Amino acid sequence: MLLPALLLFVFATPQLMAALNDANAMKIPNRIPLIVLAAYFLMVPFTWAGLPIFLEHLTVGVVLFAVGFAMFAFGWMGGGDSKLLAATAFWFTWPDAFTYMVYTAMFGGVLTLFIMMGRRYIPVRIMTSQWAHTMFRDETKIPYGLALAAGAIATLPQSQMFRAALGL
Repeated sequence: MLLPALLLFVFATPQLMAALNDANAMKIPNRIPLIVLAAYFLMVPFTWAGLPIFLEHLTVGVVLFAVGFAMFAFGWMGGGDSKLLAATAFWFTWPDAFTYMVYTAMFGGVLTLFIMMGRRYIPVRIMTSQWAHTMFRDETKIPYGLALAAGAIATLPQSQMFRAALGL
């Protein structure tokens, strides 16, 4: 039972760091996706499921890196968000990545509605904290790192890598 707990801790901690940074400053520092990626490669030997599965993880990571890069290039996603997406994708196989995208889209939709409602209905005089001001007064940005992190953490317990850590 120690390995699944360690896997969850190693995965969730940088995800939560990314979410907090994005919520407070609308930025995800480069070190956080690097930590996510390094943690993946550190955990692979403990959850080894064979070369085909490892290659699938690498393929998912590279493909979603390209998708994130394209989304950033078109201005649809911030640079930190696209790097977090790519680094997180290495942890998943194709079915896991699909689940990750579904969860992320659901959390992202709720987040976007929350921010849009806040921007419309929260009076400016109430926004005295830096967090609230950053979150609700910037009319062009959404801290999508929150949705990416929530989607990733929700996906991990169902993932191939987590099942391997459980010995299933």
